[in-house]
Amino acid sequence: MPFGVKNGPPTYQRAITKAFREYIDVFMKIFLDDFIVFNDPSTHLEKFNKCFLKCGEYGINLNIDKCAFMVCSRTILSFIVSWRGKHLILRK
Repeated sequence: MPFGVKNGPPTYQRAITKAFREYIDVFMKIFLDDFIVFNDPSTHLEKFNKCFLKCGEYGINLNIDKCAFMVCSRTILSFIVSWRGKHLILRK
């Protein structure tokens, strides 16, 4: 980016939001540099395919080592996200 690293995160967030704008809050959530695809098991692969096609269209690269597929719950930004909703992790 020609304007330096200090504007990198907001620029990245705008680009990701633009790329996935029709999927956000329908079957996808974006958290900084992570995104989650959520839905019922019968349409899960169809939704993943749509997301992967968008990644290819916009030139978004995924790090396969950091990807997790078909999980029932996941910890993201101190929240446990599952089919029951999101719950804050309280730490002492």
